Amino acid sequence: MSLRQVRPSDKWTLWEWRNSDRIRHVSTNDAEIPRQHHEAWFSRAHPAMRDRTILVESNGVPVGWFQIENWDDQAKVGSWGIALGDPVRAPAGLGKALPLLAHGHAFDRLEARRLTGRVLAHNAPMRHIMTQLGFVAVSQDETPLARADGGTTTTIIYDVTRESWPDIRENGLRYIPLGIRDDITRVMREGIAE
Repeated sequence: MSLRQVRPSDKWTLWEWRNSDRIRHVSTNDAEIPRQHHEAWFSRAHPAMRDRTILVESNGVPVGWFQIENWDDQAKVGSWGIALGDPVRAPAGLGKALPLLAHGHAFDRLEARRLTGRVLAHNAPMRHIMTQLGFVAVSQDETPLARADGGTTTTIIYDVTRESWPDIRENGLRYIPLGIRDDITRVMREGIAE
C-alpha cells in the first residue's frame, strides 16, 4: 500500500468514483456530476489540491482517496472527506482505515490544529466505524441537507483537535484488521509520493 498526490491522469478515475451510486449515496452532494463540470473543476482545482487530495494505492492501483477540504493555511484548520473508490481491488479493511489516513495526513504532515468532518446520518456503517475508531460525534447539523432525489438527510459532525489526535490514532489502529495494520501504520509515517 502507498499514498501519493493526485495527478492530472487521475481526473477521470476520480470522476467515475465520485459518480458511482455507492459513493453518491453517502456524499453530501449526491447529484450526478456531468463530465464537463468535473473537467472544469479538476482543471481549476488541481494545482491547489496536490497536497490535500491523496490517492491510496494497493499494488500500484488507485483504490481510494482522502482529501482535506476548506483548508485554512493560516489557522491550520479544515475538514476531511474520504471514499473507497475501488472496493474490489482494495485490501479488506481499507474503508475503516481511511479516516485515520486522512487525519494522520492533516495532523502529522499539514500540522493541522483542528479537523472537522461530516457523516450523513443515514450512513450507519461509517458512523459505526467512526465510533469504533474512537472519533466522537460533537453535534448533529439540524439543517436538513437536500438530496438529488428530493429527500433530505442530516449530518453528524466530528471534530478532532491536535491534542486529541494521538489518542484517537492509537485507539483507532487497534481496530484496523491485522492484515493491513502494518501497512496503514507504515504509510502514516512515510512521505507522500508525487
